[in-house]
Amino acid sequence: MDSRVACVILSLVASVGADAFTFADGASASCVADGKIVKEVDAEPSQAGLYFTGKTVRISSGFLIIWNAERLKTLPPEVHDYLFFHECAHARVPTTDELNANCAGLQDMRAAGRAGFAVESRLGAFYGHGSDYWTRTLKCADVTATSKPP
Repeated sequence: MDSRVACVILSLVASVGADAFTFADGASASCVADGKIVKEVDAEPSQAGLYFTGKTVRISSGFLIIWNAERLKTLPPEVHDYLFFHECAHARVPTTDELNANCAGLQDMRAAGRAGFAVESRLGAFYGHGSDYWTRTLKCADVTATSKPP
């Protein structure tokens, strides 16, 4: 097993303090990037009016995930949970590219046992049936998952 996947799974099994993300089913996990837990905070009220649900930013000690809790709680459960993996991928990979974060996030969600046909179908419906964005996410996650390292 790849050490990245082991780190993700380990972080999902461990229940850690305030930096943990709470999934729709009540379970929690922490994002681990470069061997460190990525701190997660709720947006300040002045930021909450901005049009983001979550964002990952670089800070001096690594990364920080900022959540707009008001927007996050309005999402369908599978989208709510997927965004954790997406934002964590921004720090873990690291990448600023949204498709790369989608791809790595979906792979991590699958490795954690939180994805599958039904969940991914609902994610696809959320992004819009036939959405090029979601189609490219699936293609990337599928190709990368089946390709073998050199």
